Amino acid sequence: MLKLRKSSSAIEEKTNKNHKAEPGHQQTILRANGTTSASSNPISRYAELHAHSNYSFQEGASEIWDLLLTAKNIGLKAMAITDHDNITGAMEFSQAAKELGIKPIIGVEITLSRGLSEPSGTKHLPPNQPHITLLAETAIGYKNICRLTTRAHVDAEERKYPNLDPIVLKKHSQGIICLSGCRQGEISRLVGNGDFESARHAASKYLNIFGKEHFFMELQQNLVMGDLQRNQNMAKLANDLGVGIVATNNVHYHIRDRHRLNDSLIAIKHNKSLEASHRERRPNDQFFLKSTEEMSDLFKTLPEAITNTTKIAHRCDFDITSNPIYDFPSYEFLPPGHTESSYLRKICEEAAVRRYGSLKTNVVTRLDQEFALLQKHQLIGFVLQYYDIIKIAREVQEDLGLVEHGLPIEEDPPGRGRGSSVALLTGYLTGLSHIDPLKFGLRLDRFLPETYDGEKLTPPDIDLDFPREIRTELILRVHERWGYERAVLTGMISTYRTRGAIRDLGKALGIAHDDLIRLSKHIDGQNPITDLTKEITELPEFQNQIDAPVWRMLLELAQQLNHFPKYLAQHPSGMILSAKPLSETVPLQRSAIDGRYICQWDKNTSSDVGFVKIDFLALGALSQLSETLELIYKQTEQKIDISRINFEDSAVYSDIHNADTIGVFQIESAAQMQTVTRLRPRNLTEMAWEVGAVRPGVGVNDGVTLLIRRHMGKDPHWQFDHPLEKPALERTYGVPLFQDQLCELAMHVGGMSGVEGEQMRRAFTRKNNDRHIEHWRKKFIKGALKNSVPAKAAEKIFRKFHGLYQFPEAHAFAFGVTAYQMSWLKHYYPLEFFIGLFNNQPMGFYNVETLKEDAVRHKVRILGPDVNLSGEKSHVESGALRMGLTHIKKISTATSSSILKERSVTSGKGPFISLADFISRTGAPLEILNSLSAAGALDSLDDLKINTNERSHFECNSNVKTVDRRLLRWESGLRHRKRYEKKDGSRQLAMEMPTEQDMVTLPKENEWERMIGEYTTIGMYPEGHLMAKIRSQLPATVAKSNEVRNYANGEQISVAGLVIRRQRPNSKTIFLTLEDEFGHSPLLIWTRDYKRLKHLIKQSLILATGSVSRREGTMNIIVQTIIPIEKSIPHFNSHDWN
Repeated sequence: MLKLRKSSSAIEEKTNKNHKAEPGHQQTILRANGTTSASSNPISRYAELHAHSNYSFQEGASEIWDLLLTAKNIGLKAMAITDHDNITGAMEFSQAAKELGIKPIIGVEITLSRGLSEPSGTKHLPPNQPHITLLAETAIGYKNICRLTTRAHVDAEERKYPNLDPIVLKKHSQGIICLSGCRQGEISRLVGNGDFESARHAASKYLNIFGKEHFFMELQQNLVMGDLQRNQNMAKLANDLGVGIVATNNVHYHIRDRHRLNDSLIAIKHNKSLEASHRERRPNDQFFLKSTEEMSDLFKTLPEAITNTTKIAHRCDFDITSNPIYDFPSYEFLPPGHTESSYLRKICEEAAVRRYGSLKTNVVTRLDQEFALLQKHQLIGFVLQYYDIIKIAREVQEDLGLVEHGLPIEEDPPGRGRGSSVALLTGYLTGLSHIDPLKFGLRLDRFLPETYDGEKLTPPDIDLDFPREIRTELILRVHERWGYERAVLTGMISTYRTRGAIRDLGKALGIAHDDLIRLSKHIDGQNPITDLTKEITELPEFQNQIDAPVWRMLLELAQQLNHFPKYLAQHPSGMILSAKPLSETVPLQRSAIDGRYICQWDKNTSSDVGFVKIDFLALGALSQLSETLELIYKQTEQKIDISRINFEDSAVYSDIHNADTIGVFQIESAAQMQTVTRLRPRNLTEMAWEVGAVRPGVGVNDGVTLLIRRHMGKDPHWQFDHPLEKPALERTYGVPLFQDQLCELAMHVGGMSGVEGEQMRRAFTRKNNDRHIEHWRKKFIKGALKNSVPAKAAEKIFRKFHGLYQFPEAHAFAFGVTAYQMSWLKHYYPLEFFIGLFNNQPMGFYNVETLKEDAVRHKVRILGPDVNLSGEKSHVESGALRMGLTHIKKISTATSSSILKERSVTSGKGPFISLADFISRTGAPLEILNSLSAAGALDSLDDLKINTNERSHFECNSNVKTVDRRLLRWESGLRHRKRYEKKDGSRQLAMEMPTEQDMVTLPKENEWERMIGEYTTIGMYPEGHLMAKIRSQLPATVAKSNEVRNYANGEQISVAGLVIRRQRPNSKTIFLTLEDEFGHSPLLIWTRDYKRLKHLIKQSLILATGSVSRREGTMNIIVQTIIPIEKSIPHFNSHDWN
């Protein structure tokens, strides 16, 4: 869809101003051509055929809309986009150009590994490789551009420097118009160097590849020394060879003023300052989009170069927005005697008998409905492809020993569906989903909407969550099965945000590194770049710098860089499947991860083209769930079918109502805890409400509060804004809780089809969408009036549409079920639950210390890591949780495995008996020894030593039960030193006794040091809570977290603790969660106070004072002041507890 800037009038005004405010520019052009006055002859029409957007990463200095609006304002009727080695912006460019009445031409400026005049095997290093400009004349030409661009990326020696061996050009030249290239082009450089014979030789080779009608000499006149002579020589060469000439301006920005940003981007690209990047930057400010008049004057002596631009533009008739370029993947692995439809139906019916006992009437009816829609939209093969992926995932499960062989897929799916696809019964029966849509009455409208005749359905996505251990292997196997050209990952555009813009631009401008670091620390990284000037002016420490020219330039360029693309990255989960090689549809390139390939379009463009996209998502909660169930089986020999537990267990719902949800998927955040205590879900439908309620889109017009009040019967007289809303909103008390309901509103109130409703909803989610929203508003109001809805009511209902995120209803049910299952496991099997949680970190909202405290509250004993008792991961030990060795910082899986192997009974050696024994047998380096000792993992070795003389300098502490870890680290250093002092180079440990100079008296390790060591290495303090050690030094007025509930609304209160969570879900409020030894205290900071307190909330341990606010079952402390605790406690440093 089209991305439009919000204030197009402002751009038009700026564009016109730039083109009218350069009176001297015309005379400069005339002088360049050896004339003194403008011609009175009619000006030829001109089309710009060589233009770069900001998708020429760190080269182009203008957005697509800026370029096209400027083109419209200066009267251009056609324009090409030719970004460097990519067509990432091609769809966006084409959609926007058509919206503005400009003919879009798709092209690329491609980098060659060598020139055609050079022998095969010649190699040039970037940036000395030659360029050519390629334009898609036909659909075949577009496919060939995609193929060539793919080869440039896939065949390049270095991923970051794509280049194409020119020998490939001949094979993929059909349908392409080739321009000889800019100054970096082979022919241009040879002519410029006076090597006319080599230039003729190269031109003849290009002519042989593309043909006389499809090859043009590209002339550029950017008022650079030598341009005029080079153009005349190239025109003569073209005439000798009988080929055409064409003028371009090698556009890199839409207006002249943007040349400063272009210079800065190039400096950033080459990791240099502006001062040091003269050679890389463009020679002047003339690479902007020029009018027909300006270009005609520049090429006054070569008018054919201008007229040929429109001739070429007329020939290019490929339209990417309407030409079908993608085919749905078909299923290639059908058993004999089956069609796609009959095979899928067979799979579903066999699974239905297993799930329901027989083919029940409601099952057959739903399958009939779904199959009719799937066949109508040609999606049977699409579903079978997913089924094939699920089968591959099951193979991975079996290979990893995570499931017994032969178990039907639908009984224990290897993944879980999310999104609207969860409503598909076909998906439930083929293992794509774990939710029975018949049980919960899930509707198909969002996933498979009814369409009008001739209306095209955008291919739906099926998002699949997998345990982490399955996902990585699954992606590799899918690549192997389909090949990289038919199964690729979606691209993702990484864009500039505030801190990145400051860092990159500041370095280019030569601003001191320390100043940039200081500024980055003081600004709010969540604020847009557009707020940067205001933020800096409010910082006292920058008042003396803000007026300096270089700082003013930084602020000006940063505004222009707002949300500019930096590079193309790999989407974390999206994969595209195709029936034919995708390199014919979109260029592919290597991912940063070996063995993976990505396409040059992001998920929005992929959706616009109609790609079938699969999201492979790694969900840590599923790994935790799987591990917890396996632990329960090992402990109890009880196999729990988590899909058949009691989903109406009052004890589990009681935990949820009390916000006992730390570590519970989807309902553990501060916002969810606040909502769950108010909504108080009692069944899975209300769990879906809970999951869906805490989304930005539901908060519009106070939707969450309205839902809860009406659900609780506190607003019995609420009404719909019009009776036609009832089918869509009745089930959620008039509040549009889910995406589906917005589509239903469009259908029932606005008279639209399901497809139109989804298109309108998506239009709100796109950037710079004002024009599209207005289009849909008019359509909605027109349809509503036709349905007898008053205009005022129609406008009010339309305002319920927005671009903020909401869940599909089926997605909320899927997550709600998982959330309940996790709560059930936490309630009945807390030990196994927390072991699974510990072993699958990082995930969720909380650090290990917070999880440990919650485990203790659930009567789970936590035992620290121990080299003689721990495994690689946490495990059950005598009814307690024993932490694994890999929980210790710097202890990798490989290091842990070597320790366990050495300790194993099969090694014949068994447990370690002393520090010397441990070092001798494992060869652990000092860094590892220090981590182990700080974590307490070596403590038991002191008790196990058999030769006390080995540790004579420990004898003074022989009556102390806890090992002094400072002395332990000293001993480790001594033993490690002596080991490497052996002159023969042997790695065998030297076992000399400590010498007299080693017998030093060290200050005894204090409790702070011990705690810091544990926090640093394992992220927690196993024997208690930090606040328990601090409590005695706090004012007596500071309340404990378990006392907060006793305070009345409006009452003043002070609380202290570790800041374990900071959330800023919108611009209105900031939520903090404080943890002490008794629990948690919820803090809220209003925006008006945020600027005053924002630097203080970054502290790890704080004392906050404020007033208690109680509202509909929730409680917050509205913060007024914050004091860092470290200021009043000796030995304490807040950074130790981050």
